[in-house]
Amino acid sequence: MLRASLISLIALGVVAQEPAKAPVPAPSATPVTVQATAPVAAPAPKPEEVVLARVGGEPITEADFQAAFRLLGQQEQMQILMVQGGKDEFVKRMAESKLLSVKAKRLDLDKTPNYLRAVDRTKDDLLAREFLAKEGEALQKKLVVNEAEVKAFYDKHPERFKQPELASVRHILVSVKKGEGQPGVTDAEAKARIAKIQGELKKGVKFEALAKKYSDDPGSKENGGLYADADPSGWVPEFGAAARTQPVGKVGAPVKTMYGYHLVKVEGRKPARQVPFAEAKEPAEKMAQQERQASVWTALMDDLRKEIPFELAKPAPALKAPEPIQTPEPAKTPDTGKGGAQ
Repeated sequence: MLRASLISLIALGVVAQEPAKAPVPAPSATPVTVQATAPVAAPAPKPEEVVLARVGGEPITEADFQAAFRLLGQQEQMQILMVQGGKDEFVKRMAESKLLSVKAKRLDLDKTPNYLRAVDRTKDDLLAREFLAKEGEALQKKLVVNEAEVKAFYDKHPERFKQPELASVRHILVSVKKGEGQPGVTDAEAKARIAKIQGELKKGVKFEALAKKYSDDPGSKENGGLYADADPSGWVPEFGAAARTQPVGKVGAPVKTMYGYHLVKVEGRKPARQVPFAEAKEPAEKMAQQERQASVWTALMDDLRKEIPFELAKPAPALKAPEPIQTPEPAKTPDTGKGGAQ
């Protein structure tokens, strides 16, 4: 986990960050004459002087908030900055954590061996972050991949840019229950329902309409049974075989799978192909970037190992994982059921 988080720090080129400051208003178009007797504005207080909360007599300052803010991921930072009241909510969480901390100290839990070991481990992680922040600009330069390097990656790994045969199919599923109390119908009932659907197809009822009416597949039912441009190898074998072999535009014989009976109509197929660079450029760039990140990380670790003794012991016998500390989730606003997103 630490390696992943540190690679993420390198990739983002993390440097010491502070919450975004409010924009300075633009000067008025009309010049304002300042009287010589105007009072001089008091200097802005330092972050460590701005108290945001007090818990047990101990302050939580703007400097504390900024230090905690720096440790958050980019998405969490944006939520705090952009959502109204985001900072206030975060400070409340800090105060609640402080509340628990003060109580723990009163119980002398800050003197237990497990706590002291965890503090040392946390210090290592924080110092590692500080080192990467210090080296962030130099590491970021090493992470840059230009278009020529992306093209070279594409040419070196053609197998990663092969598109398999794709099929677009519509289907109607009639589920067969697998046991007592399970959803679906019996095998005989499923066959009778399939025959009824086939009869309606012969009368000219559109396949899409029948899929919406009869299909038991929630993933495609409302879309007229359609799965577009999918790799048949990802489907159960019987269904995938029908998608690859049935005549295009025709409804085939019922197909039995582990889910029940399907009526399948192949809408079209696309042959396997090598995706040209123009189409593959964006994913190729991401893959090249990931490869570069791994390379930069390995080089950084190799350089540090030359400077600092480093040894991994043989794996110790597996230990039983400690029981996690259960912490209650924050209270949620009750759902009124009035127009909320489902």
